[in-house]
Amino acid sequence: TEVTVRKIVFLVFFTVLVLGVSERDLTEDKVPCDVNGLQKSCDAGDFESCDNLGLAYIGIKLEECDLDKNYEKAFALFKKACDGEYVRACVNLGVAYRKGEGVKKDEPKAAKLYKKACDSGYLLGCANLGSLYEQGLGVKKDAQKAGEIWRKACEAKDGMSCFNLGVLYYNAMLGEKDVARAKNYLQKACAYGWNEGCEAAEAIEKAVKR
Repeated sequence: TEVTVRKIVFLVFFTVLVLGVSERDLTEDKVPCDVNGLQKSCDAGDFESCDNLGLAYIGIKLEECDLDKNYEKAFALFKKACDGEYVRACVNLGVAYRKGEGVKKDEPKAAKLYKKACDSGYLLGCANLGSLYEQGLGVKKDAQKAGEIWRKACEAKDGMSCFNLGVLYYNAMLGEKDVARAKNYLQKACAYGWNEGCEAAEAIEKAVKR
């Protein structure tokens, strides 16, 4: 069964379950919108505020913000925060490089930034780095490497990484297809709050019973 990347897919067609690897680019937490306050705090060296303001400029995170999208401003804010060792911003900066938003597209640079965040213990960086290895974007395509990265992140209770590892086992990308291991990791994803893992594990159960 072929993987559909960058999109979560789990549909039962007759007895065949198709699972696609998931990728989450940016944080989705919500905080009140205070552009002037965030800019002031950012200028004073509060790198979380720089990152939040960058997200506001691309239409993510801040409630009731009515800013025109400005990817160049967002990129500059993410870079400032990442240079200040605020690792969540390094993931967002990596996304900008991967998509070419506010800067020339540079997938190898995105991989380095995801790795920086991952090595610092920020699990979204690990999850997205694994996705680049799984797809061969900016790095040599290597499902085994993706699995290694996701396995460590899953052990740290990152639900999306558990989900993606389950997908690799189900789609026979780490050797022979292993439905039992796939289901195990999907159930872990479910337990760690990644709801698609719950649905995919249930879909596997139904498919096996047919």
